[in-house]
Amino acid sequence: MSTTNIPTTSTTFGCPARGARHRILPALIGLAVILLGLVSMTFAAKHAPNPASIPLPISGTMDEKGIPVGWDLETFRNHHQIKLEPLKDGQFGIRLVSEESSFGLHKSVEVDLKEFPVLSWRWKVDRLPLAGDVREKDKNDQAAQIYVIFPNSLIRLRSPMLGYLWDSNAPTGTTADGYSPITPIKIMVLRSGKQQLGKWVQERRNVAEDYVRLFGQNSLPKVGRVAIWINSQHTKSTAQSSFADLQFQRAN
Repeated sequence: MSTTNIPTTSTTFGCPARGARHRILPALIGLAVILLGLVSMTFAAKHAPNPASIPLPISGTMDEKGIPVGWDLETFRNHHQIKLEPLKDGQFGIRLVSEESSFGLHKSVEVDLKEFPVLSWRWKVDRLPLAGDVREKDKNDQAAQIYVIFPNSLIRLRSPMLGYLWDSNAPTGTTADGYSPITPIKIMVLRSGKQQLGKWVQERRNVAEDYVRLFGQNSLPKVGRVAIWINSQHTKSTAQSSFADLQFQRAN
């Protein structure tokens, strides 16, 4: 009589044996973790924050050189005077004082004007260079200036600049070319004279529209820097201004 050996099976009624279960369980847990991660990433992508603005913050602290943290100094003539000005809302403004000098602060920022075409800010002029006039090269002094810079990746000095000025004498709405023989500069006078001297004034400009209109180009380069500036060296005078709440915003 022959004996038949019945082999040991790895399953009982279709269920894995204990050893197999111990091997499959970690794999299932790993797969579940991966799937959970994918779901979380998809949810985060669909619900990613869509900022309404890109601020250029003024932190309220100065570095060891007396420069507001997060900003860089650029001096063309003589020495600079920079102070932080506390505001009522707990924020800070930057105050610039020029005594026959020319200097400013700039901040690097990458902005796509197709998404954030509007630049808004507040500024205040406490002292004008009285003879200043952007229409005359030897009198080209302004207490308050803001420049939007579009970096040229090949030649930095050829980076186009769009400037907004508070002039002493040139009428509001005056537009002109800058006096640099190298750098393409277009400027616009937004405020003129003493009418709102000593008061904070809110500004809002569609930089994209201004760029197309003043430079005559339909393509919009990305913004790479924004600068605040003051000068009074041409008229050998003094000037004082403050800046706050700079930010790029969506059109709506």
